[in-house]
Parts: sequence; structure tokens; C-alpha cells
Amino acid sequence: MKKFLSVIAVAFATLTVSAQSSKLVTKTITTADTVTFSNVPSKLVAFQYTFTETSGTTAGKVIFEGTVNGTWVGVDSLTLTDVTTAQTKVFPILSSNGTTYLSYRFRNTNTSSATGTIRAAWLRRTDE
Repeated sequence: MKKFLSVIAVAFATLTVSAQSSKLVTKTITTADTVTFSNVPSKLVAFQYTFTETSGTTAGKVIFEGTVNGTWVGVDSLTLTDVTTAQTKVFPILSSNGTTYLSYRFRNTNTSSATGTIRAAWLRRTDE
């Protein structure tokens, strides 16, 4: 009987744990660059992009885009300024809309001489 109750308790605990997953891309860039997330899963809740300057002068924009058929559509953007601290923005995916596009990308225009590190990621909650 104790074994049976233990199995039930473990099964219940497993069902109540929130499940989430994420995908992270990190790289160093010196010119304009694009990070693409193809064939994204459903139930995404947010994307996040971070640019940290390591040298040079930062200027430009990060454009967050989505596509269903290969034609990219602007969703939102982040304007980059010349600071040495991390510049980051979370791009939420509204739960009422769900995952709207098949693929998403961050297009960094990097219109200056800056070298920096980028971190781009998505977060998925499978239990919502």
C-alpha cells in the first residue's frame, strides 16, 4: 500500500510541475547580423534580445520580425545606443494570439563600428 501511495504522490507531483523550455543563441558580432529561429514551437510566451558592446561605438537598431510564408513582417524593435552596459528587451507573445508566426528573427542593423556580444532567446510554457 505504501508503494502504491508513493507512486500516486510522484505522479501527482509530476503533473503539477510547470513545464518550460527555452532556446538561446549567443555570439559576437562586428557588423550587421541576423539571428533566426525557424519552425518555432507553439505556446511561446516571449523572446528576449540583449546586446553588450565590447568595443567601438554602438548605433543602430534591432528589428524583431516574423514570417509565415517567407516574407518578413516587422513586429517590434529595439534602438541601440552607445553605452557599455547591456541593452535588452523582452518581446512578449500575447497568449490571446498564440505563436503567430512560423519563424522569427532578430535583425541587428549595427550601423557603426561596434563589436559586441548578442544573446537571443525564446521561452516556451507547455502547461499554459
